[in-house]
Amino acid sequence: MKIFHLCEEYSVIDVMRTGMKSVCMLLLSSFLIVVLLIPVHAEEDRITPYGDYCKECGSYGTCEKMMSPDDAAQALIRYYRDKGYSVGMIYHKGRFLRADIYKGNEQVDKVLFDRKTGRIRSIY
Repeated sequence: MKIFHLCEEYSVIDVMRTGMKSVCMLLLSSFLIVVLLIPVHAEEDRITPYGDYCKECGSYGTCEKMMSPDDAAQALIRYYRDKGYSVGMIYHKGRFLRADIYKGNEQVDKVLFDRKTGRIRSIY
């Protein structure tokens, strides 16, 4: 079966292919629009999922000297208190502190604090 359109000859298969291409393009465009319009939410369970650094050390990784365990614990408590969280148990081993972070009564993160660099990272 032949279809004539503006002096050009198309077969039914050509018309179907063109229609399928249009449908595929429409579906792909719709998918991209939906994906781009959906807001992306970071995982709220972790407070510092990609890490941060203690502002009391200066800029990232530039502590002039290693903080004492007590000073580091106080810095960690202040850091999370300013964000609206509390610090639970703090464990000290070598140059690191491990701390449990709470929002109310619920533990929301577990972090490792490097007393030498001031680096804070989630280990939960």
